[in-house]
Amino acid sequence: MIHFWNFLRTLPIAHELSERHRPYADDNAFQAHAGSIEAYLDACRRRVEAARTDLDEKRAAWIIDGNSPFAFKPESNDRPRRGILMVHGLSDSPFMMRDLGRFFQQQGFYVLAMQLPGHGTRPGDLLKVRWQDWAAAHQRLLELLAAEVDEVYLLGFSAGATLNLYQSMRNNTIKGLFMFAPALRISAMARLAGPLSYFGKWWQRFSWFELQPDSDCFKYESLTNRAIHEVYEMIKVVRRLASRVERRLPVFVAASENDVAVDSRATLDWFSRQRGRPKRMLYYSTGHPEVPEKVTLVPAHLPDQNIKSFSHMALMQSPSNPHYGEQGEHCFCTHYYHLDPARYRRCKARQEDCLGEMFDESADCEVIRRLTYNPLFEELLAEIKVFLDEL
Repeated sequence: MIHFWNFLRTLPIAHELSERHRPYADDNAFQAHAGSIEAYLDACRRRVEAARTDLDEKRAAWIIDGNSPFAFKPESNDRPRRGILMVHGLSDSPFMMRDLGRFFQQQGFYVLAMQLPGHGTRPGDLLKVRWQDWAAAHQRLLELLAAEVDEVYLLGFSAGATLNLYQSMRNNTIKGLFMFAPALRISAMARLAGPLSYFGKWWQRFSWFELQPDSDCFKYESLTNRAIHEVYEMIKVVRRLASRVERRLPVFVAASENDVAVDSRATLDWFSRQRGRPKRMLYYSTGHPEVPEKVTLVPAHLPDQNIKSFSHMALMQSPSNPHYGEQGEHCFCTHYYHLDPARYRRCKARQEDCLGEMFDESADCEVIRRLTYNPLFEELLAEIKVFLDEL
């Protein structure tokens, strides 16, 4: 939670708040009452279209599609044996699931990527959301997907992986987990997010952990303290459940050693305690740390590609991704926005010294653009395929 100190030092004044920082609607319950997958997809899409503040004639369809949940059915007309529910992370959108979604579709899965309540619309919709809203929507989609397939698997990124873990300990029908950079432990400073959001009743700025231009159409750059607090509360509940419930599930995990958003050592510790089979983990590292059995170290320092390290969000996107890929349209530079405008401009102009995790600068890399794709994506897919063959 390095950004927290940026927040304390900058505290932009309230005139930076705009329409996108106000909630479109307070009702987050509609997702939990969907009558069918088709009805769910349609309702979420209509809400995205109504709530977004950045739609123009040229990019409207692109933005609506990327922020809306989606379903990919296998090409065969037979009833799918396997289905997988995909869950994005905090401040993200279903767009993050598309590259992996196509892969799982090719493996014969019925793919359903959900939209967490409060996401995909505008940052203000995270002002009042609760993690229980996420869990309720998730449970309903599990029920709808289970009616279409024989076996249900869960794939999640960051807070989405944590939500999946919570559901797997409450639902005996889950057959396996795919976890990418799971949020199993975050900084103790996150505890302050709840009290700060409370003070937002009197000064709106305290409701916000970060205020940014929100130039990324598929990820909120502005983020509420309430949302961070809810992830923190969800992690506490998961840890309590784990002390009482043991599920021996197959599990595939991918994590980066240099992750600034979550504690990757906690992921290694959690993985070492899992007793389900098969189990497999990829750990993208710039060194040679000791790791548990069944963990494969993957080099994350790739000088020939000007990559210094792997970031929190670098795992799941293909280099060919049109938005986050090697030649994608978006440059992730938010770590410089408040602290160093000159570096922010260089980063946005693709004049960075290297790619990697934010705040990982060094003497030979004074401007680092956050890596938003996995240069070893095909190797990742190959590892997942081996895991699937072992199921």
